[in-house]
Amino acid sequence: MEEEGKLTPRVLDIIYRHGLFKLFIPIEMNGAMLPLPDAVKVFEEAARLDGSFGWLITIGSGGGYFAGVFAPEVAAKLFTPTEAVVAGSGYVSGEAVCVDGGYQVSGAWRYCSGADYATIYTANCQIKDTEQIRSFIFTPDQVTVQHDWDAHGLRATGSHTIQVSSVFVPWQMTFDIANGRRSYDAVIYRYPFIPFAEVSFAAVCAGICRHYMEEAATMIQVYDRAGDPAASKRYQTVKAVIQAQERLLSAEIQRFYSALDISWQLTQDAGIVAEAVYEEVGSRSRILTSAALSAAQAVYPWLGLSAAMQHSTINRIWRDLHTASQHILLKEF
Repeated sequence: MEEEGKLTPRVLDIIYRHGLFKLFIPIEMNGAMLPLPDAVKVFEEAARLDGSFGWLITIGSGGGYFAGVFAPEVAAKLFTPTEAVVAGSGYVSGEAVCVDGGYQVSGAWRYCSGADYATIYTANCQIKDTEQIRSFIFTPDQVTVQHDWDAHGLRATGSHTIQVSSVFVPWQMTFDIANGRRSYDAVIYRYPFIPFAEVSFAAVCAGICRHYMEEAATMIQVYDRAGDPAASKRYQTVKAVIQAQERLLSAEIQRFYSALDISWQLTQDAGIVAEAVYEEVGSRSRILTSAALSAAQAVYPWLGLSAAMQHSTINRIWRDLHTASQHILLKEF
């Protein structure tokens, strides 16, 4: 996948068969409709297996959040198929012109993970001659994919640019995520979108870092040999560094899930939840991401030149972590 820059057909088939792109889709649309904390644990574990795999499951399932804003018949058409999955962008880099029955839309949007196999594309546009921002659904026949994803990490995510040129989008295929229709009374569709995205991306970073620590512990086992005091000392020293960072990371993961669990329970139980609750979720997401980066950085100098080799597993994990953590929602501005 690293070399080809995309998921293999076999891995995609596994995702489809297990419904890993449909964690937030209603059961009547062949979805799982998991509670957010449970789904976030799936994202973390998937990312522990492989960064690109985890990122794409997170992005693909995250698109299911939009199923709640459409009329039931529209949502069913878009999200029921087994291979239904969203790719899109949060950037406002298109323009929409009001026309009879909908909008005429043109624009280009970068970093659309899973662009090559998406059945649904989402993008944000400014409505011409207004200050209004609206989100649009495009179908694959309307979209041109520019294969320009060339980051040093998450290389298999196919996070390419998508472009549309003067395509017609009926109003039924548009939405405002902040003030959208709620066709299904599911808790996930009441949970605010920004903290929803923050916890999802932070979980990916945590999972990748856990993989990093596991791989580091495996690498240094070659030094654990009897009769070689120098090698044995190196092994014990680096092992202690890894274990110390694992403890720090584990503590932040626990704090992260504690904040998430509280916010989810309150969203279930209460009609109105204090904004501070969701702000704490965002803060914990950024703190966890920073902790993952710090843990990996603390271990890296002890791993020798093999960690710097581009085609080594530990190097790929390192690059994936530093790419995933660049998402703007994981930064404090």
